[in-house]
Amino acid sequence: MDNLVEEKDNSWKTVGVIRSVISNNLILPTSGKILLYFDNKTIEKPKYGDVFFVKGNPQEIASPKNPEEFDYQNYMRRQNIGYQQYLRSENFEKIGNQSPDILVNFALETNAYADSILTTFVEGKNQYGVANAMILGQRDDLSNDLMQAYSAAGAIHVLSVSGLHVGVIYAVLLWMFGFMKRRGKQGKIVFFILIFSILWFYAFVTGLSSPVLRSSVMFSIFLIAETFNKNKDGYNTTALSAFVLLLYNPNFLFNVGFQLSYLAVFGMIYFQPKLNPLFPIDKKKSWLHWLGDRTWKVTTVAVAAQIATFPITIYYFHQFPNYFIFANPIVILLSSLVLMYGLFYVILSSILLYFDFTTMTHFFGQGLKYTILWLNETVLFFEHLPLAITKFLWISTYEMWLLYGFIFGFIALWKTRKYFWVWINCGIVSNLIILNFLGNIQREEQSLLTILSTPKHTTITLVEGKKAIILSDKAFLESRKDIGFRVNNYWSSCGVRDTLKVDLLEKYNSMNNLFKVQCHDSIAVITWKEKTFLWIGKNMKDKDLEVKNASFDYLILANKSVKDLTQIIGKVQFKNLVIDGSYTRWYADKLSKQAEEMGLHYYDLSRSGALKIE
Repeated sequence: MDNLVEEKDNSWKTVGVIRSVISNNLILPTSGKILLYFDNKTIEKPKYGDVFFVKGNPQEIASPKNPEEFDYQNYMRRQNIGYQQYLRSENFEKIGNQSPDILVNFALETNAYADSILTTFVEGKNQYGVANAMILGQRDDLSNDLMQAYSAAGAIHVLSVSGLHVGVIYAVLLWMFGFMKRRGKQGKIVFFILIFSILWFYAFVTGLSSPVLRSSVMFSIFLIAETFNKNKDGYNTTALSAFVLLLYNPNFLFNVGFQLSYLAVFGMIYFQPKLNPLFPIDKKKSWLHWLGDRTWKVTTVAVAAQIATFPITIYYFHQFPNYFIFANPIVILLSSLVLMYGLFYVILSSILLYFDFTTMTHFFGQGLKYTILWLNETVLFFEHLPLAITKFLWISTYEMWLLYGFIFGFIALWKTRKYFWVWINCGIVSNLIILNFLGNIQREEQSLLTILSTPKHTTITLVEGKKAIILSDKAFLESRKDIGFRVNNYWSSCGVRDTLKVDLLEKYNSMNNLFKVQCHDSIAVITWKEKTFLWIGKNMKDKDLEVKNASFDYLILANKSVKDLTQIIGKVQFKNLVIDGSYTRWYADKLSKQAEEMGLHYYDLSRSGALKIE
């Protein structure tokens, strides 16, 4: 194992390094990485450097099965990981521990020690979850509801250790110790060593996570320029840091965090100095003026970063926080306080616990707890405001580049004051308007039903114009995470504005009788337009499977309701068989083979992906 171990609901998730394989009784040396899931009910948490003998065949990481679903396969391939394996106790045996990298091992041990302090002294699930995410880079303990609240406030970035966190530490340290640079050559050297050490100490506390590692390199280069280069240039420094990182790993270029970090830095370098003078405040008049000046500067930083990142943010995440301009200054201030307090607390607690000052450690832990509580309550306040977030935004790759073309055209117009750039910008805006107009016409006329491929669930979504209905079981409908991962991107691409959740086991009649659901004891009959669907949701007795005087266009089998097609042949009349994603791989393959032998027209959704019907 060569990575942090992440706790999931039923497993430990980590990345393993393959050293050798056994084939035909021969041990063959090899290399590569694999995604491993250990059953957490039968094994203690694996550690970095643990060596395992593993039985079984790894499975290729699946490609996305639903329209516009996040391509996890491609994401992992960018990290040179193509396979995964779920391991139960009988599938593996621990045979030793060999830490391949002393520095990484030390970083992970530092991370684990810091986590033990936060676990012991930071009370409250949400408070601990935020501390763990912001300070240590682990989001295992964050609830989906809290993450949604941060997303709605435009503050989800504070929950992922990234350039923002390293930038906050860097900025605070410059403010605290900047006076050292004026103390001659020795002062500069002490200044450099102090800040460099603290930046990389934070990197070790996070277990040398990739985002912080990238950001630490970037700000280390900034630090060198800040300390020793009198004629430093922000653009050159930023470009140099990006070049160094891409030289180390070219795949960083395709990492969303890398793209957002550098776009945000560019936005802050270019736009913030132009936004700041729009509302000048004389900070010397009073402490209120000083506070107003600080607030305005933080606001312009947030706006500058948003200008540079909003096209790619919409492209990837399909939503926009409407109150970000009000929320971000407060959230950045509080999150910066949490981060600096938390980092200081980890260091201070180590000293206090060494001298057995447990009461004082607990007291300072209460301070961190309430600071995080204020941050959470602020975020929840903005989430509960009306129209806090605009969802289901969708732009194509071409439209994203058009938006960046407009931003570049605006910058060029600002610099040159030439009409040429006015015409260029008018052309870009006209192109965007035409594309939006044509897209709206197409979306107003769309009418399609899609049976999605969702493990352990049956999920059907109907899109009529800009309205959408999702039909599934309660567990899926109540899971923001599942809907967000499997459905939201698809709805965004369809331009959906109005959504409705419908329990698959409840009677429903909608859209002028266009869409009907009639159900009885885990059997549902769905009517849409002139098409009929029979859904069988659990293992039924033979007499329950008989549907008299009815023929269906689609028979949907779910949850191992039918384990052998002979149970239904002759009892249910249908044209198309759908084996949905809730079937296990073994049973789905068995039914697919039977259907092929019987000459039935069938769809195995776990292999072929979602089924669209128009």
